[in-house]
Amino acid sequence: MIELYHFWSSVCSVKVRMCLEEKGVEWTSRYVDLFQFDQMKPAYLALNPDGVVPSLVHNGAPIRESSIINEYIEDAFEGPRLAPVDPLARARMREFVRLCDDGLPAIALPTMVKYLVPKLRKRWSDDELRKRAEERPTEFYRRIHRRGLEGDISQEELQQCFERLDRILDRMETMLTENGDWIIGELSLADIAVAPYLFRLSALGEARFWSATKRPRVAQWYARMLERDAFRVAVSWPDETGGGYEEVGLKASLPTDKAAAAS
Repeated sequence: MIELYHFWSSVCSVKVRMCLEEKGVEWTSRYVDLFQFDQMKPAYLALNPDGVVPSLVHNGAPIRESSIINEYIEDAFEGPRLAPVDPLARARMREFVRLCDDGLPAIALPTMVKYLVPKLRKRWSDDELRKRAEERPTEFYRRIHRRGLEGDISQEELQQCFERLDRILDRMETMLTENGDWIIGELSLADIAVAPYLFRLSALGEARFWSATKRPRVAQWYARMLERDAFRVAVSWPDETGGGYEEVGLKASLPTDKAAAAS
């Protein structure tokens, strides 16, 4: 039995849902509502002590951290290959995944300012949110949530986050120029590692990072990604308690058909 503990908009949850869909693995949804702080309940902390999603459970054994989960899915299940057999190509894939894991969490600050705090405030008082922030198991999330609530994330810090994203996307543009349609030549875990972050940037109104004139290879890559059924399924999981991005004035939508995605 394969169970995925996940949340609708979590970029890391999207990564794993996409991997499962690309591999054709059937799985059971265990929804963890981050806006109700389900991730901090004792039962979930027993499964994932860091109180983050996603977590995969396969025959009762938990696997944590989205990039590790995706490698596990690749190795444990049949289906289309998402990692090359060639050792050098696999190393290049892992290098890019590591680059994403190290740098893309910078998106947490603009996400906190534009999305998470406004949405949480529709459900909880600031006093309750401060209390919940201090209960988080990891210092990173305690600090980010505390600062988001207090409104002390500066424009300079946000710009620094975007500069980190710029460097990753510059590297991606170079690899696509060298390798063709996909980051290492064939669709792989490297593409899955970055795709949900571009969708989140689009929702935050930051699609300026790629266009026909700025990083055209990334723009073409994203158009191809929007055509993939696995990606569309992964990003379209509903906000199970309602509201979606639109609740706080954001918009994250897919083209209504694949032809529109490619245009």
